Amino acid sequence: MRFGVFCTYENPQQDFARCFETQTLLVRQAEALGFEEAWVAEHHFDPDAVCPSILSLLAYLSGVTSRIRLGSAAVLLAFRNPIQVAEDVATIDILSRGRFDFGVARGGPFELQNRHFGAGKDNAREMTLEALGLVDRLLYEDKVTFTGAHYEANGVSLAPRPLQQPIPTYLATTTPGAIRYAARNGFGVMAGPPFPIEQIRETLRIYREAAGPEGDPRFTMARFYFAAQRREQALAEAVPFFARFAERMRGNFARQDGAPPPSLTEEGLLERSLVGDFDEVAEKISAYREQTGFRAILLKPISRDAEKNLRSLEDFARHIRPALGAEAAAAAAQ
Repeated sequence: MRFGVFCTYENPQQDFARCFETQTLLVRQAEALGFEEAWVAEHHFDPDAVCPSILSLLAYLSGVTSRIRLGSAAVLLAFRNPIQVAEDVATIDILSRGRFDFGVARGGPFELQNRHFGAGKDNAREMTLEALGLVDRLLYEDKVTFTGAHYEANGVSLAPRPLQQPIPTYLATTTPGAIRYAARNGFGVMAGPPFPIEQIRETLRIYREAAGPEGDPRFTMARFYFAAQRREQALAEAVPFFARFAERMRGNFARQDGAPPPSLTEEGLLERSLVGDFDEVAEKISAYREQTGFRAILLKPISRDAEKNLRSLEDFARHIRPALGAEAAAAAAQ
């Protein structure tokens, strides 16, 4: 059982420089407290979640950390040249001395992203899987020649090559075909903070059915997080965040002429988040472990106050992780 932080570069003060500074402090704090992983999201054209240059951010974080593993959650491959992505991934793996985890995704209901990057929502998934297959070959094969529906390569040899052989690779998806693709290729799967547990369990069922008895989904799940000594303190930080998040997501679905999922309510988000007093959060994590067998759980601190987020990570390390028993302690000691 491993623990990490999920970084979406929230920007409540509308101050980009401060946003980058506070998120860097959060990752360094997580490393100092013994968290094993830090994952960075990719969003575009969003002043409230300022992480468009995901691979640049991860390269920077590799230079200001020394032990914590760094992951992309996730690179939106349909918006990028896969040869350039492969070069960047190999470079980050070297800079981090083999601490990189490579997560990819199609991208959520963000109409501006699809429009400005020329990847329509109807073919973005196909583009993502084709690009992932090409990136995977480029990282480990010499003189790659490939012709697909969207991308091609003619005798390409990557320089540099990554240290890890292979780099752990993950796909964030709920689509059955993409889940089976991940299973057939030995990739892990990820789930974002709003995903309902029923959806997650169905993803894992499809994966294990496709992968067979030896398949390991290496399941990694992110959850919104804020813990405090009293539940009321945690709710005071969480409820305003859930209201803003639900409003933003409903607007994104509306701009794509789609209906938001029924679970996208403030009450539903609270139910699926690690928010409450220390005992309540520990009990929720234990329940998630029993329901999914997750490899790692990633905490997305949700206070608008950066100092409170840092203290909440301290509270997790001091009060919650020890309550989770020997398995969590063993991961922290590695």
